[in-house]
Amino acid sequence: MKLRYLLIAPLVAGVAVLSACGSDDAGTSDTSTKVYLQVVKSVNASFATEDDAVEAGKKACSDLESGTSMVTVINDMSAQAGGTAQAATVVGAAVSSFCPDQKDKVIPGN
Repeated sequence: MKLRYLLIAPLVAGVAVLSACGSDDAGTSDTSTKVYLQVVKSVNASFATEDDAVEAGKKACSDLESGTSMVTVINDMSAQAGGTAQAATVVGAAVSSFCPDQKDKVIPGN
């Protein structure tokens, strides 16, 4: 339970950054992808390439859409992203960029 609250700040930060910069066509534009990658870089996530980062973000969305919990998605990405805080921020950014319909899952308990 404590872990869930530690994840809220990075998730909300990722969503907030992208919501401020996002457009109505989130998930389909180059702008959304560029902003997502800026967030990934800003938290020093350790993906090997930008393509790996985008693939990880889209997989997170796919997992969320299939019913996987936010905490599980973050834990699954943790090693690849370089830690739990990085993964939480990256997942939050992915939600805003690639699957805004999943924003209700960003805050645990929704």
